[in-house]
Amino acid sequence: MSKFCPNCGEEISDKVKFCTECGVAPDSLVQKNRQSPIIEQTSQNIGIDEKIIDSNSQEQNNKSLKTGSSTRRFKPNTILYFGICIFLILMFLIVAPTKTVTTNIEVAYTDNETYYEKEPYTVQEAYQVQDPFQTTETYTDTVPVPVSVPYQDYETSYQNYDAGTGKYFSTISSGCTCTSTRFGYDKDGIYGSLCVQESCLISTPVTKYRIEMQQQSVQKERPVTKYQTVTKYRNVTQYRDVPKAREVMKTRIDQQPLEVNWLLGFKTPYKLHLLIISGA
Repeated sequence: MSKFCPNCGEEISDKVKFCTECGVAPDSLVQKNRQSPIIEQTSQNIGIDEKIIDSNSQEQNNKSLKTGSSTRRFKPNTILYFGICIFLILMFLIVAPTKTVTTNIEVAYTDNETYYEKEPYTVQEAYQVQDPFQTTETYTDTVPVPVSVPYQDYETSYQNYDAGTGKYFSTISSGCTCTSTRFGYDKDGIYGSLCVQESCLISTPVTKYRIEMQQQSVQKERPVTKYQTVTKYRNVTQYRDVPKAREVMKTRIDQQPLEVNWLLGFKTPYKLHLLIISGA
């Protein structure tokens, strides 16, 4: 449901406490309107009572003048003035005098704060790998190899020997044969065939060679795969702390002078010091 603001007449909801147009609380205006007739009636009653008091005072004054009483009475105006003076004195003592005190208050302020934030960046990182490559290596192997081996042998041949002029071989050596003869007298004077030349079979030692297979160590080569350490590079993302600034709300305790009433201690928006109270 909705209602109307008593101050400006704007239609407002029951759920809001203040008028959206003029900002007045409707409940406070209703309560004020309810109290205003009572106040007016009270002021009217006070006026009637004052009139009654004035009439009674006049009658009493007339009676006192007529009777000639020696007792002196105060006039109503004097009592009123006296009450006003007392009231002003009390107001002066309670409201007017102030003193300055220092109080701690929490004050908010804006400050620049430095903080660190991690930001990525790229760097080149060195790393090592085993890189294969082809090469040849020499190794020793035992294989049969044909080798020329020397050995001693004998060769036979026929050698012709002459007995000489006028001579002859009386005997034929072993392995020899007579190849030429002549007729003549031997040493015994016997005429007959004499051997003047012979051919003998002679064995002569000679060095010969034959091929034999022998096991020997032979140097050979073969292809092999080897590895070598190679340094390479790659991009790596790392992080570092970068200083940055930002505005932050902070609070601090400040001392602020404050004017308070010297008797009741409530705060006042003005400064009014008495010399005796302030101790100056």
